[in-house]
Amino acid sequence: MKFPPFLLAAALLLWGWQTGLLGVALIMAVVLEASRWIEWRVDFGVKDFNRIVDLASLLAAVGAIYCVLTREATNQVMAMLQATNFTARSAAINSVSQTTFIFFQWFPMILFPVIAALAYSTSEEIPRSCFFMITRRRMARTGQPQAVKPGINLRYPYFAVVLFAACLANQRNDWFYFVLCGMIAIALWVVRPRRFSNLVWFAVLFVIIKGGFFGHQGLNRLQGVIENKLANWVAKWARRSLDRNDAATAIGRIGQLKLSGKIVMQVEPEHGPVPPLLRDTMFNRFDSPRWSHSPRPNDIKIDPGEDGSVWQLMARPATNLVFLSSFTTRGEAVLAIPPGTVSLSNISPEKVTTNRAGVVRVSGAPDFIRVGALHGPGTTIGDVALTNSDKVIGADLAVPLREQAVVTNLVKELRLAGQSGAAAAQKLTSFFAEHFKYGTFLPDSLSRVPGGMTPMGFFLSKNRIGHCEYFATATVLLMRQAGIPARYVCGWSVQEQEKGSSRFIVRERHAHAWCVYWDEARKTWVDLDTTPADWALTENQNASFWEPLSDRWSRAWFGFSRWRWYGGAEAWQNYLLLALLCLIALLAWRILARQRRQRRRDEGNLDPAFTGQGLDSEFYQIESHLESLGLGRRPAEPFFAWLARIQPLASLPTAPLEELLRLHYRLRFDPQGLRSDEREALRRGVREWFDQSRATSTRPPFQTR
Repeated sequence: MKFPPFLLAAALLLWGWQTGLLGVALIMAVVLEASRWIEWRVDFGVKDFNRIVDLASLLAAVGAIYCVLTREATNQVMAMLQATNFTARSAAINSVSQTTFIFFQWFPMILFPVIAALAYSTSEEIPRSCFFMITRRRMARTGQPQAVKPGINLRYPYFAVVLFAACLANQRNDWFYFVLCGMIAIALWVVRPRRFSNLVWFAVLFVIIKGGFFGHQGLNRLQGVIENKLANWVAKWARRSLDRNDAATAIGRIGQLKLSGKIVMQVEPEHGPVPPLLRDTMFNRFDSPRWSHSPRPNDIKIDPGEDGSVWQLMARPATNLVFLSSFTTRGEAVLAIPPGTVSLSNISPEKVTTNRAGVVRVSGAPDFIRVGALHGPGTTIGDVALTNSDKVIGADLAVPLREQAVVTNLVKELRLAGQSGAAAAQKLTSFFAEHFKYGTFLPDSLSRVPGGMTPMGFFLSKNRIGHCEYFATATVLLMRQAGIPARYVCGWSVQEQEKGSSRFIVRERHAHAWCVYWDEARKTWVDLDTTPADWALTENQNASFWEPLSDRWSRAWFGFSRWRWYGGAEAWQNYLLLALLCLIALLAWRILARQRRQRRRDEGNLDPAFTGQGLDSEFYQIESHLESLGLGRRPAEPFFAWLARIQPLASLPTAPLEELLRLHYRLRFDPQGLRSDEREALRRGVREWFDQSRATSTRPPFQTR
């Protein structure tokens, strides 16, 4: 089936126009169409086609890896798998789909070596077995030659692949659909059924094109309606994964509170000590078991400095510098920063915002960030001075009515009223250390809570076993009841140093909660962590058996991401392209040099017909003698056919020649040759034939009719 001329070139140009690779498409089109005028052809064998198909497979694999690593698809897949709500999962799926579309848009380039080899091959088809690795290996194991038939003419499949790739990159031009239909119509015209008239064929084609045009418009409208409905539903019901307006605690929950050992952050102190705590969000309103912020804070955009690389949070000096490495969610993240952070550096987001709750949010950032946080003792972003607003003062001193009875009794017992913030903090630290225990397993706390007592009240007066959320909440309420403004803080504890490194790692189970209180003497907020110091040891004892293995993977992925985004990613991409070009050149050299290597192997392992084996056969004397008598073989005439032809003509004895010829064939072509007795039989038979010939030499050598 002959492919229409220039149609494949037109399809490639359409693909190049839509994908922005018009120059590449033009070169590919010229290479393919030039085969119509260039008579030079290569006799590719099955092994050559195998290598060409392997080259295309290699291009596909490298293209997929390159697309994934440069289009950030790895983190998009991880975001899709780790998404906790429909919104995050839907956005991640869309990101992965876009990356997948980019990869399939490259398929015309990936398959180009195969179609180019076919264009300049002496064959019109590629053996089907070349595309199935399992079949090739099975034939190699059994010693069978690889099947040459049936074959595949790839011009029509490649034409379909090119159009499909162009559709994936469709820029939604009005003419695209009709150009696409025109090309398909030309391809179908060549293979149209001849039993129908051309008028009927064109009429059916027109109906199909018209129906497809209105059909795809209707589908686009339906897709828009569905997307709008889903967006409204998600906006109303879905919970945003980066939302920091409230935090649901596990206070009052029965059972095991256990977080995984997954590494979520790396902390590298550059100057000064490593910060023991990293703040994420502060809250001031408690409605058991939920903390929130009242009034709801508004985000304020922070502009970078003059050089565009430093985001100033506080206008005061600081000397400690720490680098915080973590992954973002589709370029967005809430930064956990040390208390007293004055500026951020080493990031390139589109926007940085903060609010009164101390939330520092970045958007439009890379999938991996390594933030430099300059920090030191003093005020932190979100630490609003209490003299600024009476509403803030009221929220920071409020104690829920349900908790007031137990909290008031403890304040009296500890004599906290009238104490300074520092003195009250010291008493509470000693109180919780001496009379409470850390625990993440609460088997039946709710079932033993007396009527009218809250889980927090039961923790303070009866059970006295809980996790950090219990201790942080209780400390905040006791400080407030003593007249000291306090807030609840969520963040991370930095406690585990990475083996063989100065870095520290932060795991999911290192998520922590503590209290900050207002120090009136210093006019600043001060961190107060009353959770027993052995809480980290307790959490580490619950580590998974597989944690060392997962740690190796996490550290390797952190290291690769840090090198990729902050250690010369552009150079790495160039190295990848260079390695790809080297592999392509190597495979091309192997394919083109195959014929030369094959000839050299053939010269060393020639068939016996072209070696010296059997050249001393005495049968050649008979052939030479008959040729001198005018009974020689014709060009390319087999020996047995020659004997059958001269038998009616020759007066010489020809009957013994058939047996002698069989021995001669075995001597020449059988790798085992002849046995010694058979070799002697050939010599003796030739001598006897010549003796008989001399006895009849008085007669003419052939008969006339």
